Amino acid sequence: MTQISVTTFNCENLMMRCDFSTQSIPDLAHKITQIKSADRANQIDAVFNVLSEDDRTLTAQALSAAQADVCCLQEVENLVTLTAFHNRYLRKWLRKPYFFRALIEGNDQRGIDVGVLSRAKIVRQESHGRKTYADFGMTPPSGYHPNDRVFRRDCLEVEIEKEGKSLTLFVCHFKSMNGGRFETKPIREAEAKAVRSLIEQRFADTVSANWIALGDFNDYFELDGIPVDDHGLGPFLEDNFSIDAGAFLEEDPLNRWTHYYSREGVYGALDHIFLSPALAARNTDAKLRIIRAGQPMRADRYTGRRFPGVGYIRPKASDHCPMSVTLNL
Repeated sequence: MTQISVTTFNCENLMMRCDFSTQSIPDLAHKITQIKSADRANQIDAVFNVLSEDDRTLTAQALSAAQADVCCLQEVENLVTLTAFHNRYLRKWLRKPYFFRALIEGNDQRGIDVGVLSRAKIVRQESHGRKTYADFGMTPPSGYHPNDRVFRRDCLEVEIEKEGKSLTLFVCHFKSMNGGRFETKPIREAEAKAVRSLIEQRFADTVSANWIALGDFNDYFELDGIPVDDHGLGPFLEDNFSIDAGAFLEEDPLNRWTHYYSREGVYGALDHIFLSPALAARNTDAKLRIIRAGQPMRADRYTGRRFPGVGYIRPKASDHCPMSVTLNL
């Protein structure tokens, strides 16, 4: 049986900025325009710095704790940043590096995208960021036009192969709750409908196919095991279209949270791994891990060991926790 481990992690503002202390603007412009090789990302990396050395070190430690075959990341600025993060920070703690990477620029105006690091070969990648409500035949939420793009960032479709087995990932980062959870719900619900539509278009039989929709969905359908009905994740859950790995594999509802919202004291599961029914049926005893050692001290529900240097608010690995599952394909 082929096994594969998959992690989703919102890295929180994994960005790069030019180190102007060592590079003048004319020198930098000349250097970048002269780069012609396929190794462009590594060369540009030399004159840029990943923001917040302490945070990025903790981010790398949190992600490396999973040692997953495939890491699906949110809030990464671009492929240069992803490469720099891997080479400068993450690789120090890895038993084996990630040779395959995928990131396609999405729709977020701040430039934060979804990306993939993989030890398994990436055989196909496709961005769906440009698809509109009209493309899906959907009525847009109030205030939006049919020609507006559905995804706030992207839904990055990536197919990977391991030992002759195939797995398709739909990597997501939905609209945040900024502006109010109720007010922004229709946008997330539309994104969820669109992802479901993409899966249905991709597979003639969505029940038996090997696929996962995962990422930061910025919404939860329960709080500590108590169902809430004002979420936008219905399209994933209706008709048993998919199975949420957190609720499926973690018996203790108090141990499903992946994010702490300090303003309201809410421990919520904003990050999800939605499994196809076939994958869920094949993995009823799968191991699920939520790595909280990089959470700030103020998230005091977690009482376990933390990485050295974690502060009360900062430094921290992220405001999210890496969530991992090991599956039989």
